Amino acid sequence: MSTGLLLFFIASTVLFLCYYLVIVQNRHESQMNLMMTAMAGGMTAGILFGTIMGLLLRGDFIQSTILGIVIGMTIGAFIGLPHQLITTLEGMLAGLMGGMMGAMIGEMSPVGQEDTLLKFLFMISLIVLVITTRMFHAESKSIIVTFLRNPLIVFLLVLFVFFALEQVDTFFPDNQIDSSEHHSVLG
Repeated sequence: MSTGLLLFFIASTVLFLCYYLVIVQNRHESQMNLMMTAMAGGMTAGILFGTIMGLLLRGDFIQSTILGIVIGMTIGAFIGLPHQLITTLEGMLAGLMGGMMGAMIGEMSPVGQEDTLLKFLFMISLIVLVITTRMFHAESKSIIVTFLRNPLIVFLLVLFVFFALEQVDTFFPDNQIDSSEHHSVLG
């Protein structure tokens, strides 16, 4: 496993811990907002980690799908757990769907484009987290939510993360990709 991929796993784990903390801090708020947060966290986790499994286990679609589903459902359940059972179920089902879609994305992605795809999906997950966090701005007294009310700060945060991801070493070095395993329809 490359250093870039390890850093990406750590950053993704921190991202989904933030989803969990949003629900923990706002667990007395609207049921619909909390279910939406669990669904967003489970879905983005499933897509992101399912894609990673699809890329790492390219050629073994069944195993990558199962692992993507299990990881997505686990993270979705973890995110929804602090509130109610229905929120946990919402996170799990969204993680299931995201894990399946992520494995398909990873399996079908062109060789050499893995880094771009993972960076794009991470940025989408971050933007969804920020928007989800802003959902609670009317009800919450949290410093983080107050901080994220300013669109300029949100834009600078996303821009900073984008440039930080661009500085990270490649997730899948060229020597780890065996292009002889991948067959082209035309060739």
